[in-house]
Parts: sequence; C-alpha cells; structure tokens
Amino acid sequence: MTRLAALALLFMVVSMPASAADYAWPVVRVVDGDTVAVDASADLPPELADLRVRLRGVDTPEKGGRAKCPDERAAGQAATAFTEKAVAGASMIVVRNLEWGKWGGRVVADLVLDGHSLSESLIAAGHGRAYDGGKRGSWCTQAQTREQ
Repeated sequence: MTRLAALALLFMVVSMPASAADYAWPVVRVVDGDTVAVDASADLPPELADLRVRLRGVDTPEKGGRAKCPDERAAGQAATAFTEKAVAGASMIVVRNLEWGKWGGRVVADLVLDGHSLSESLIAAGHGRAYDGGKRGSWCTQAQTREQ
C-alpha cells in the first residue's frame, strides 16, 4: 500500500463519527501522563500502526527536559507513573472518539480502562487538569521558572 493510500485510510478511520467504533488497540508504551503509544495494526496498515494517542480532556505536567521547573518535572514523572499503573492494571482498554491532533502522526482520543476514563482518573487523582485544546497554563510558579 502506498504511503498516500495509507494516510487516506487513517484519515477515514479518525474522521468517522464519534459513535462509529471503539478500538481495542493495546497500549505498547506510556509516553507521558497524557500520551500513550498503541498498536493499531488490527485496523491500520503496518506503516501507520505505531500510533500515538493524546488523551482527550486532560493536560498533565511535562517530564524530563520539557519540564519548565523541578516541581513540574517531578509532577510529570508522577503523572506518567499513574498512567503506567492504570494501563498495566486494566483488563480492558478501549480507544474511543478518535480525531486528528494538532501534531502530525498523533490522534486525540478517549482512553477507557475497564469502563473508566483515564483522563477523568488523572484529574481526580490530582495528576492532571481539564484541557480543551487551547493554551495551557504553567505548572510552575514564576519564581520556579526563573530558577530553572
């Protein structure tokens, strides 16, 4: 299959109405608190099967070099650990309501673990905050950002 045809197929998959399908794509890696990598090979061609899914409705702190201060880095690591534990403990993982994200090669979707929204769980546990796709606020105080 040509790359263009594969991209067209992916576009069709993520352009379907929200109620069109649930996908049982296994999570192969937790990227950070609000992003996971899934194996979509059951529904997509091999060149598109390694797909990153950004969780809809939640923003978690950054980790590593993307963090703007030490507190954000630590909170980002905690959010990532929470997501890893939640995914590892889930007996059923569903990817639902797919749509294209802002960044190429990534979709925004709901990740439902054993019937519960991972986004809502992150927020309830204090590891994330509600996010609607707009500008994100800082996880650092101004003093912490200056110290960095």
